[in-house]
Amino acid sequence: MQAILKTIWLTVMIDALPGMEIIRRPTARRMKLSVDPRTGKVRLVLPKRAALGSALDWARGQQGWIDRQLEKLPEPWPIHSGMFVPVAGQNLRLDWSENFRRAPVQYEDRIEIGGPPDMMPARLVRWLKREALTLLGRETMEFAALASVSIGKIGIGDPGTRWGSCAHNGDIRYSWRLILAPEFVRRATVAHEVAHRVHMDHSANFHAKVTEIYDGDPGKARTWLRTNGARLHWFGRQG
Repeated sequence: MQAILKTIWLTVMIDALPGMEIIRRPTARRMKLSVDPRTGKVRLVLPKRAALGSALDWARGQQGWIDRQLEKLPEPWPIHSGMFVPVAGQNLRLDWSENFRRAPVQYEDRIEIGGPPDMMPARLVRWLKREALTLLGRETMEFAALASVSIGKIGIGDPGTRWGSCAHNGDIRYSWRLILAPEFVRRATVAHEVAHRVHMDHSANFHAKVTEIYDGDPGKARTWLRTNGARLHWFGRQG
C-alpha cells in the first residue's frame, strides 16, 4: 500500500482558488507553487501531511506572484487560414478552400487544405505529426551513422516536459512539436538523443559526443528551447 501511495498524486479542485490544481505528493518536503508555461495551469504541491487550510491561505497570499507569471505566458497560437506555419525551418502559408483536397498538401511555400473548416486544425496537426516522424526518423539515422550506433524504434508523442528520450534498448521518441522549431534546434535535439546510445547520462563524455556528431553549437539550441520552447505547446490553442 505504501508503494502505491508513493506513486499516486491526489488532485482536487478548490472553489476558493478556481483553476488551481492541488497535489499531495508523498515525496514533497515543502509547499511549492508553480505556473506551467506549457499549459498555464497553476499548481500547488503539498507534502502528504500538510494542513490544507494553511496551504490555501499561503497560496492566496501569492496571488500577485501568480498574476505576474500568468502575464508571462505565451500568446495562444490558433490555427486559421492565412497563417504562417513553421515547418522544418520554413514558414508555410496555410490556405483553406472548399475546392482543395481535405488532406493537407504542401506546394512550395504553402499548405493547401480543404474540407469542413472546423476540422482543419485537427487535420493539420495530424499532417504535422506525420511530417515530424518522417523527418526526425531520417535525421536520427543520419546521426546514428556518424556515431556508429544502432537505433531501435523511432516514434513521436506530445510529452509535456521532454523534447526527446532514448531508452536502453535503443528506442527513441520525440515531441512532434520539434517540427515547429528552427532546424538547428531540431537537429541538436536529435543529436542529443542519438548520443545517448553511447552514453546514457549527461556526463562530459556525453556532451563531447553530441558536439562531435552535431553540425553546430548544441548550447544555442538548448538556450532557444529554454526561451521559446513553451510557445510550441501553445500551437493550435485558441485565444
